[in-house]
Amino acid sequence: MDRTTSAPVSRGEWRWVIIVGGLLVTLSLLPYLWALNGVQTEGSYAFTGVLYNPLDAATYLAKIRQGINGNWLMSLPHTSEPHAPALIQVYYVFLGQIARLLSMSPIVIYQLTRLVGAFFMYLAMYHLGATIWTRKRERRLFFAIMGMGSGLGWLGLLLTAARTAPATDFTIPESIPFHAALVNAHFAFSIALIMIAAAVFVRVFRPGHDEQPTLTNGGGTLIMIALILIVIQPQAWLPMAATLGAYSAVLTIRGRGVPLREINWALLFILPALPFLIYYVAILSTNEAMRLWNEQNQTPSPGVINYILGFGLPLLVGIPSIWRAFRRFERDGDRFMVTWLIVNAALLYAPFNLQRRLAIGLFIPISYFAVRALRDYWFTRIPARWRGATLIALIVFMIPSNILVWGLPLVGILQPEQGLEGSLLIYRDEAQAIAWLAANGNAGEIVLASPRVSLYIPVYSDLKVVYSHPYETLRAAEKLVWVKGWLEGIYCPPKTSDHDEPTCMPMPPEACRTVLERYNVRYVLLRAADASSETTGATSRTACLEVVGLTTPIQRIGMIAIYRVP
Repeated sequence: MDRTTSAPVSRGEWRWVIIVGGLLVTLSLLPYLWALNGVQTEGSYAFTGVLYNPLDAATYLAKIRQGINGNWLMSLPHTSEPHAPALIQVYYVFLGQIARLLSMSPIVIYQLTRLVGAFFMYLAMYHLGATIWTRKRERRLFFAIMGMGSGLGWLGLLLTAARTAPATDFTIPESIPFHAALVNAHFAFSIALIMIAAAVFVRVFRPGHDEQPTLTNGGGTLIMIALILIVIQPQAWLPMAATLGAYSAVLTIRGRGVPLREINWALLFILPALPFLIYYVAILSTNEAMRLWNEQNQTPSPGVINYILGFGLPLLVGIPSIWRAFRRFERDGDRFMVTWLIVNAALLYAPFNLQRRLAIGLFIPISYFAVRALRDYWFTRIPARWRGATLIALIVFMIPSNILVWGLPLVGILQPEQGLEGSLLIYRDEAQAIAWLAANGNAGEIVLASPRVSLYIPVYSDLKVVYSHPYETLRAAEKLVWVKGWLEGIYCPPKTSDHDEPTCMPMPPEACRTVLERYNVRYVLLRAADASSETTGATSRTACLEVVGLTTPIQRIGMIAIYRVP
């Protein structure tokens, strides 16, 4: 970090950022234009409107629908149990309120907010770089690594032929800003807020800055960011808050005194969020549905090697500066960044059910140390005539993972069977059946359908489903067994241990009726057997329908039959 006050960003620099950031945002939109053009309106398939992580995106869209319906509290639309809503994960409910005022559909407000959040992230990225460095070269280099860089997951796939788990640049979108900008409407926005907060702390922790915080010199910004982050993405607030706590503790130990100024700045980010944390703990303890939802929402971290590959060359290039910062622990900015890096890395393996979500801001200190190392270590050892080629090679090897995550979903558009499997597509008659349910069903009624169709029923109607999502459906593992048994006729009890052999049997006839009664099913939506259906499923569906007395559908749409349960 430059020890002097950073030079202001010129108009020319902002013009460059707007153009490059705009191009990157446009790049994230191009696959959707391809998908909309590739799925013809008169074809057999309907595009769901989401290419990246559609499983989670459907839950966000359903929460937007709750806001469109005038709700402020969030309930779980992808489960059948009645339960009390809560003021939790309200960002998408809030977007629904905006969509209601602007007469927008859930998918339009979702994609629009995603694009705006991504552009905001790129602006914040350059703002942070400009706060750290005075020279344009380092600022743009930081922007390039942060905004376009990724890990070596692509190389891992080539070397292992997918025999091992992919690196984190493929599996944890929020760990890489470019990937985060593709997948939803809150990751990129959260990263932008983290970078703005980091810019404040970089400025106030540098040598020569001795101001106490006020609302007008950055303190108000920290309060606002803390409040927004704790509502939108608490896992983005936690690493920064833990870093500030560790930073203050280390300064206290090293200085043999309490660093009141630094602690005052840190508290402006930590204290405003504490009431929300207390509320979250209370809700997850007293609301049974939210407790079950939280308990089954398990996202553990992969192995350390997966993270090393996932952060790839920026991490490897930055090692000399990381080591220097650890040894010297200087106030020029390295001290804050190396504390952030160490604390955040340790949190990835803390006893916490959402470990991998804490990787959301870790690429920031990694990119910082990459730029530091390039300037202060590598370029002092590389001849001047080779430095340009070195930078080009670095960028070339940093972007293949981003290219893959950007383009791979289009395989599901070009090959519809994969698109159906990945929930990028549904059959057009399934989409029409959902529209029929929305027009003829009553809010809150339960539908039993395939998981793929059930994923989108709460998005485009006010009905609920038995099973659709491994986290958002309460008692998901149990329900999946029964739903598959009802639809496919094969009942496979969950294994009690990894060593158990799967034991499947024909669906017991009495279980067909029990499933409908247990989950209060009002409608059954089935797709008739065709060339692409499983024959066992066709036979068993007929048997289950006969057992419960559902002989005549109330509506047929293409290959879809809709039955009403008396």
